[in-house]
Amino acid sequence: MNHGLVLSCEKLKARKEAYVRPVNDDGVLLVPVPPPSALDGAPFVPAVPSHLALTPEKYIWLYNDVEWEEFVLEWATSLTPKYEQVMRSGGANDHGVDVAGFASSAGFDGAWDCYQCKHYGAHLVPSDAYPEILKIVLGVLAGHYTWPRQYRFAAPKGYGTNLANLIHSPSKLKAGIVKELTKAKSVLVKHLGSVSLQSVLEYIDAADFSIFGMVELHELVEQHAGTRWHSARFGVSLPLRPGSTQPTVEPGEHEQTYIEKLIAAYNEQHPDSLITPANAVSHDKVNQHYSRQRVSFYSAESLRLFARDSVPEGTFDKLQNEIFDGVVDTHDREHKNGLERLHRVAEAARQLSITANSLLPVVEVRDRTGICHQLANDDRLSWCNASAE
Repeated sequence: MNHGLVLSCEKLKARKEAYVRPVNDDGVLLVPVPPPSALDGAPFVPAVPSHLALTPEKYIWLYNDVEWEEFVLEWATSLTPKYEQVMRSGGANDHGVDVAGFASSAGFDGAWDCYQCKHYGAHLVPSDAYPEILKIVLGVLAGHYTWPRQYRFAAPKGYGTNLANLIHSPSKLKAGIVKELTKAKSVLVKHLGSVSLQSVLEYIDAADFSIFGMVELHELVEQHAGTRWHSARFGVSLPLRPGSTQPTVEPGEHEQTYIEKLIAAYNEQHPDSLITPANAVSHDKVNQHYSRQRVSFYSAESLRLFARDSVPEGTFDKLQNEIFDGVVDTHDREHKNGLERLHRVAEAARQLSITANSLLPVVEVRDRTGICHQLANDDRLSWCNASAE
């Protein structure tokens, strides 16, 4: 066989058309990145001293197949250049695709990468790899997807010397699977179904086998550390929180609602002063308080951005809801005016005991006041003639 052969479009189309798709085969069913089941509803566990904690690698050895696929899915979101979308197989018949990274909105019709997750008790050997490679060949012939740009095995225990030698020599890997397919009483042939052995061999002959490789566990863990799931998954410290953004000179559009409520509270307290967003920063009665509120709001917004990249989705929302639940009774009580209500609510937020949120180690006092203004910005709190939403 000529391993340098490139199939013509016409030949490839003919071979795909010759493939008889099994009944009730709807192709690869994929789902987007879900909240990890291993973390869903789990309480916040503070980081423990390193000499007492299991390493991420040892945690991973205890994973089941589902948790391992979730970990690889999360890891794939850290790769650069960023994928347009990363998805995981959502059906029983995955056609050899556990995790798919799409380089463009074209999905399987464009450039894409395949990650095959194998959580075995020992390292992988050629007999583990050949059936998975065959699935990809059959998937392409069936028209489920194009030949992937790269294909990586992800296995916690790595791969043995025999498979390593094959993976690092595409020609040997190709020859190895051909040998397995053509030997007497081949186990692989049983997976062909209605596809002819000849069409499979011809496709393998023309296919680029340099796409196959392996991702080492230490690479996975190191790169996963840059994802929003790492700290919660392994109970390690959050990354260092950057400094908060400072308020702009003029309030931005995203500040309008809470600023209006703040100004209304000032004017209710000082009815003889016409306080506006333009003069509040220099008004002798409110300037310092006004500046502190904006600093607090920007601090909470910076925390929101930090949470987006450092903790699982929904963690910041849960913190907001905890603070809302902790201050709403204070908010709903009678107060002499709106500014007094704001003072009492912010004080309650600062004194609130929260124990079950993974952002707690990086939450600053002013973040709590800022979250009250975020809640006001979302019309969940108001200061004058208040009613909680």
